Amino acid sequence: MLTKDDLGKIKLLITAGSSRVIKCVGKLEDRMEKVEEKLERVEDKIEFIPTKEEYFNSMDKLMGEVLKVREEQTVIGKVLSDHSDRLEKLEGKVGISSSF
Repeated sequence: MLTKDDLGKIKLLITAGSSRVIKCVGKLEDRMEKVEEKLERVEDKIEFIPTKEEYFNSMDKLMGEVLKVREEQTVIGKVLSDHSDRLEKLEGKVGISSSF
């Protein structure tokens, strides 16, 4: 059986333990506040990052434009080559030398 002295010691241990738990909870609350603040900053920063779908849609559009430009370059290169050949023939018939 427990004596009054034993009960008093148990009460002191519980009080000391509970105050330590309260301090730990306070520290955890402070840490949680800091984490929440950092999370808010991260959310603010990533707000303008496009979603995966938005990103891929814009990349599809961009790649479509790049392909169009490449095709145009090929066509323009062929037309330029044809014009150069034609000019050389005409210059040869007229007797003008090319300055290129």
